[in-house]
Amino acid sequence: MMKKSALPHTKNNQTTSFYQRWLKRRIPANKKQRLHRKNIFILPSTIGVSFLLTLLLLWLLGTNYQNNLALVLTFLLLSLMHTCMFYTYATLSGLSLEIISVDPCFLGGKARVQCRISSESGRQHQQVQLVSEEMEEAVVVNVQKNVSQVVTLLMSPHYRGWYSAKRLRVFSTYPLGLLRAWSDLDMDVLLLVYPAPIESTLPDMHLPVNDATEEPDSAITITMNTFDTKEDISHLREYRMGDSPKQIAWKNYAKGQGLATKEYEDQKTAENEQWLLWDDFSGLGTETRLSRLCDCVLQAEENDMVYGLKLPNHELPLDSGVAHKEQLLRALALFNDGEPRVGGK
Repeated sequence: MMKKSALPHTKNNQTTSFYQRWLKRRIPANKKQRLHRKNIFILPSTIGVSFLLTLLLLWLLGTNYQNNLALVLTFLLLSLMHTCMFYTYATLSGLSLEIISVDPCFLGGKARVQCRISSESGRQHQQVQLVSEEMEEAVVVNVQKNVSQVVTLLMSPHYRGWYSAKRLRVFSTYPLGLLRAWSDLDMDVLLLVYPAPIESTLPDMHLPVNDATEEPDSAITITMNTFDTKEDISHLREYRMGDSPKQIAWKNYAKGQGLATKEYEDQKTAENEQWLLWDDFSGLGTETRLSRLCDCVLQAEENDMVYGLKLPNHELPLDSGVAHKEQLLRALALFNDGEPRVGGK
């Protein structure tokens, strides 16, 4: 790992806009990109510029004093830099990059983006570095010829909702650091960013009331002694992806009867129900409400509860399991969210 290198910046927004438009035409968005002569750029690095200035000074001294040895050394070093240009370009040429998976994350955390990088050139590629504005550090990889490998890019999005990551810069200064070859690739990385959880206490249970005119004691009946045993099962149903492992009928599975999920009596279900309401956190800002509801969702799932979510103009029914949790987190992430924003803009 190494520190993130500074990406080139322009003097004004007009120049930036022109450069981005030009890049969009020359290197369009694609989850799989191949590096070749049309999308690889190469210029002297900072060290290379200093090296060229030194050669210029050496050439002036050799010419002024008619020193053939100084002139021979100047042209020898210049030819060395010229040779390095081909090696630096070849370090990137023939590489192929493909995004294979993107994991959602919480705001303030890091999203894991799996990228497959491979060589199609029949040669090794040394000191290839990958970096973007969402990454704190560059990832350095050495790619063997005709071999592919998967690297993990840790990206830190800046906004909740759909977040379109900026271009991924692939660059190298191999072998001597005199020149820098790079390519700015739009890998079409779209991140789903959940609200940042803020530690909260689960609100009071919101249980269904049969009739608003009835007395509270007769409206809801919960018999606590029926919850002391796991044998109070109503029926078995077919297993669904995301069901809690604690609800799976393992004895039936051991008998070769397949996976089934236990459903308990209504009294127990009612005792374990939890509605998460938008109005539970009234008086708070929108983002704070979403963050607190996000933490409540995580707590409800951790406690194996049957829970649902009610947002303005949107309701997700009572259920449980990993898939249900992800559905609720997605609803919170996309609450009042528009189109994906490139780099959060």
